[in-house]
Amino acid sequence: MGFSTVRFAQSEALQKGSPASQWTLHSDTFKEFWRWGANWSGIQARLQSSLELDLHRRQQVASTLRKQYERDEVVVPTSLEVFERGGHVITTGHQLQAGGGPAYFHYKILSAVRWAQRLSESGEPAVAVFWMASEDHDFEEIQSTVGLDGSIFKWEPEGADRKGPVGELLWDEHAEKAWQAWSIENNVQSSKRQVRTMPLSARVRAWVSEWFGDLNVLVIDGHDAELKGMAMHLWQAEWENKGVGRAVQESTDQFQIDLGKPQIQPRENNLFVLTDEGSRQRADRWSAVHGAEAWRTLRPEQHSPNVALRPVYQEFLLQSIAFIGGPSEVSYWMLLGRAFEHHHVHPPALLVRDGALILNEPASAICELLSWQPSMLGLSSDDAVNLWADSVLEQQGDLQQHFDRWSEAMENYAKGIHESALPTTRATLSKMEKELASVRKKWRKIIKQQHHEQCAQIAEAIEHWISPKGGPQERVLSALALAESIGSWSEFTENWLEDVRDEDEPQFLVFQ
Repeated sequence: MGFSTVRFAQSEALQKGSPASQWTLHSDTFKEFWRWGANWSGIQARLQSSLELDLHRRQQVASTLRKQYERDEVVVPTSLEVFERGGHVITTGHQLQAGGGPAYFHYKILSAVRWAQRLSESGEPAVAVFWMASEDHDFEEIQSTVGLDGSIFKWEPEGADRKGPVGELLWDEHAEKAWQAWSIENNVQSSKRQVRTMPLSARVRAWVSEWFGDLNVLVIDGHDAELKGMAMHLWQAEWENKGVGRAVQESTDQFQIDLGKPQIQPRENNLFVLTDEGSRQRADRWSAVHGAEAWRTLRPEQHSPNVALRPVYQEFLLQSIAFIGGPSEVSYWMLLGRAFEHHHVHPPALLVRDGALILNEPASAICELLSWQPSMLGLSSDDAVNLWADSVLEQQGDLQQHFDRWSEAMENYAKGIHESALPTTRATLSKMEKELASVRKKWRKIIKQQHHEQCAQIAEAIEHWISPKGGPQERVLSALALAESIGSWSEFTENWLEDVRDEDEPQFLVFQ
């Protein structure tokens, strides 16, 4: 079964005027924040720069990666060989969503794959790397995956009240059984049943390898003693007040002037401490209790970078040619250009991920009825019904156009009498326009009453498919369940990669 696909520029789906939108459309004007632009040209510019790869460091990381795969009992992708030999890296990352979580988890990875494939096809060997944010500690954000018709997979492990890394929580047979039941309910093909207890980080590695197995996605867990040991100079700089705090502060000050409120609050020390008791404490608060020099007793893996330092740590290890992030990620990465320079870490090109909307037959019909555009992402059911009712009214003619022409005639008439007649005339026209808006609401109500069944169908499609919970579909529903509802996961990924293959800009795809 094939998919019908409509493509839009991803910029059409981004919030107008947002930093991510402005970066995507006009990256050349933001060079003071980030050096390499937001599309294929940006990747090419980064590729052609004189920044050299540290092959020894790459080989060290590759060795640790191989150990991670062996520890998690997951087959090592052949892409690790390309990585180890110095192939280009296209990186994306996300929290360890139990069951995959919202669709954009998968869309990020597909976005990284498509740019890696584009590079490889151009003669530049490249691999897609997924960075597991296993140190995140907000369990509630990662424990659920929402399927169709309100079907929710919810992971409830023992020890979920811990404050430590969610990647260390144990996935057991009960969790696996619940996951398999949800998969069957949502027609998701889940052939690789896990029979042993493992950390969530290991289960996510196995999932990514299963979902993207033929695409050779490489998965890395940065919460690793060997990897963190390689980056001890980053942690030491923070403890000795020589870290990225000042550089980030300079960028956020400029960002606030040019683009608005920044998403990062700069700190003098941008570390957390992971204690043996399972808590994650801000470094400044930890040292206030244990002493200014107590950090020297910490093991490498007890250092946990915050949002301002983690990208620097990530890119010190991976030396990516491009990083693919969501709109919010791209917005805060733009604040870190000076932080990268501070530690002499080469910044990658910075791109917004691709996005998508998957439509079953009823939802597709409603989108056609509404002349759906990416700017309508997150449209509420009430607004959608009103939009449709207004379109029915417009079939009677463009009343606003007639009113504007009549208003112009009235003003001209008043001018013919005397200039002093204009203020009263304009005030009257303003009142009449408000009355017209009130009448239009009454007309709209009549239309909705006359077409109650049609309005109910629009509301149903919006609330349960197109904009569930009042948000974009990709931020709520599972990509796995959505894809299987109109075809198969393998067909979906094949179509995705083929549809964006030669596109130079991030894309937003509509599948139906």
